Amino acid sequence: MSAPAHDPYASIASLYEAEHQHWLKDVAMYRALSDRAGSPILEFGCGSGRVLLPLAEDNHVVHGIDICEPLLAIAAGKAKDKGLPVTLKKKDMREFSSPSKFGLVFCALDTLLHLSQQEDLLAMLRSAFNALIPGGIFSIDVVNPTPDLLAQGDGLVRRQSSFIGPSDTSVTHFVAWDLDPNTQTIKSHHFYDWISSNDQMNRRTASICLRYWTRGQIEDALRTVGFPSPELYGSVQLDDFESDSERMIFVSTRPTA
Repeated sequence: MSAPAHDPYASIASLYEAEHQHWLKDVAMYRALSDRAGSPILEFGCGSGRVLLPLAEDNHVVHGIDICEPLLAIAAGKAKDKGLPVTLKKKDMREFSSPSKFGLVFCALDTLLHLSQQEDLLAMLRSAFNALIPGGIFSIDVVNPTPDLLAQGDGLVRRQSSFIGPSDTSVTHFVAWDLDPNTQTIKSHHFYDWISSNDQMNRRTASICLRYWTRGQIEDALRTVGFPSPELYGSVQLDDFESDSERMIFVSTRPTA
């Protein structure tokens, strides 16, 4: 399995948290899946706890793993502040194993794109399958790589968002993509700009290599590790999937037999 030479999120963890902490559009979906599947719940790539902590607030037993220690530290701090009993560990989702079994395992908001090779994808899916109780649910939320979406991003510098950063300054996040359709890879370059109180311009950067996956590739991989054909939705509101849907939400159930 391929492994990142370094953690690209370590240097931008506080900025990532500030940018994403209020993005809650998918939380209702995971609450519904959690109620359907029951505890305990495991998130692959939990980051700073954006999704996991609301589930803990609903009195679910929750576990989260990630390879980024700074993001896990943020999640642990927020859980402590709220008095939530959350289990967080630094682990690779491709190699996860545990004597505990889970009613729900999920991988939110494009975490899957960090898996660059077919063997990585299969390893992660086997980890999820083995972590589930019979009848347990596994869910993936990943971008649908339509030609229009990929063409819009390639070779351009785009403003992704503006937000209030860790020092209460306004931060603007720019993103540029270098797209290679032959390998289905996107080298995403991130630029965070802000002006400090002394009118000094500041910039922090990070480059992250991503791999986009097609519907067929993910469905084939799910079947390979033992999941039957998944439910497939086109949005976090669980709308029917269409070829031009923005998202691909896969919901798979581990067979009971």
